[in-house]
Amino acid sequence: MSIEIRKLSLEEATKILHFISSYAFTPTPPLPEFETYAEHVRSRAGATYFGVIEDGQPMAICRATTPLDQNLRGKKFPMGGVASVSTHPAGRRKGYVRALMDQLFQHFKQNQMATSCLYPFKEVFYEKFGYVTLPQARKITFKPECLRPLLKMPLEGSYEMLQVDEGYPQYRDYLEKFQRQTHGMALFETSQERIFQKQDAWIVFARVDDEVVGVMNYTLSGQIMHQTLEAPVFYYSNAHGKFMLLNWIARHIDQATTIILKLKPELFGELFYTDITPDHSSSHIPPMARVTNISALSGLPIGEGEITVEITDPDCEWNNGVWHLSSQNGGLVLAEDGRADCALSIHGLTALVYGVHDPDEFALRGWGNPNPEQQAVLRQMFPPAAPHMHAEY
Repeated sequence: MSIEIRKLSLEEATKILHFISSYAFTPTPPLPEFETYAEHVRSRAGATYFGVIEDGQPMAICRATTPLDQNLRGKKFPMGGVASVSTHPAGRRKGYVRALMDQLFQHFKQNQMATSCLYPFKEVFYEKFGYVTLPQARKITFKPECLRPLLKMPLEGSYEMLQVDEGYPQYRDYLEKFQRQTHGMALFETSQERIFQKQDAWIVFARVDDEVVGVMNYTLSGQIMHQTLEAPVFYYSNAHGKFMLLNWIARHIDQATTIILKLKPELFGELFYTDITPDHSSSHIPPMARVTNISALSGLPIGEGEITVEITDPDCEWNNGVWHLSSQNGGLVLAEDGRADCALSIHGLTALVYGVHDPDEFALRGWGNPNPEQQAVLRQMFPPAAPHMHAEY
C-alpha cells in the first residue's frame, strides 16, 4: 500500500471535496451538481487544501481557510481556520485525520498564526488535538409585539437599508471597528466578499450624526403577514444603537410574527426590553480554539504578574518547553526558561488566553497542576472573558 500526504491543487481539491466532503456533511444521494459546487469551492480565495492519497485514490481531505485575524483581549493576531475535514468510509480509522492535522499545524506555524479555530462535528474528537470549546452564540426567538412601545420612543438618528451587494463595504467597515472591541472576534483578511455577496439578505445601518451605531443583517421568510425576521448579525456600539435596531424590528409588527436574533454569548435577550420572553436555543455549533504558536502571542494584552510554566503539546512540538510568562507595559512577554513553577497542557494555556476556564479546574481536567497560589497569579494575568468568534466557515 502506498500512502501520500500532500498539498492539493484547487482542481484536485474540488473533485475530492465534491464526493468526500459532500458524503460526510450533506444528505446523499444525489451529490450536488458539480459545476455549482465547484464554483463555490473556487470562490474561497486563499484557502489551502491537504489530502491523503492511498494507492492513487483520495481518502481524506482538509482545508486551511482563507487567513483570518482574531482579536485576543484587545490585540489582533493571525489565526488559522480549520474546515472540510472529512474521510472516505474506506479510509476511516486509519489515522488519516491526525496526519492531516499535522499538516495543518505545520502550515499555521510557517505562516506565523498564533491560534487556530474550527467548528467541530464532535468536540471530544478535536479535544485530543489540543482544542478547547469556546462559548456558543445565543439564538433567541420571540414575538415582536412586545417591542410596540419602542415605536413611540424618541430615538434620534436615521436608517439606511441596503441589500448585501450594495451594503457590504460599509458593513465590512463596521465589522472591523466592532472587532477592535470584541474579544475572540475573527474576520477573514481577504473577507470572502464573493461568497457573502451571493447571499440574499438585507443590511440595515442605524446612524447618529453620520456615525453607524448599529448594524443588523437579516432576512424575511414565510407567508405574508406571518413572516419570520431572522438576524444572524445584531451588533451595536452603544445603548442608542441597540434601541434603534429594536425599533427597526418593531416596525415589522404587522409583517412578521416571529423574530430570531443571534447574539454574542454574554448577552441576554430577555433583558433587551420589557416582556421579551424568548425561547433560547443554541446557534450553529460551538467553536473550538487552540494556541498553535506560543511565540506568536508576544504582546497579548494581559494583567500584572509573572510565572514560569512547562507547556506540553504533543501535536505542535515547537510549543513544548519551559516558558516564563510576564507582563510588561500590559503586554505578554515570553522567554524560554529552565525551571517551571507548574505544568500546563496546551489546553490549559489556550483556556487562559481565551479566558474560558478558571485555572482551579485544570488539575481535574488534566490540563495542568497549578497550586492555589499559582492559580491566583494566572487568574490575575488572564482574567475571565467571553470570546465571540463571528466568522463561520
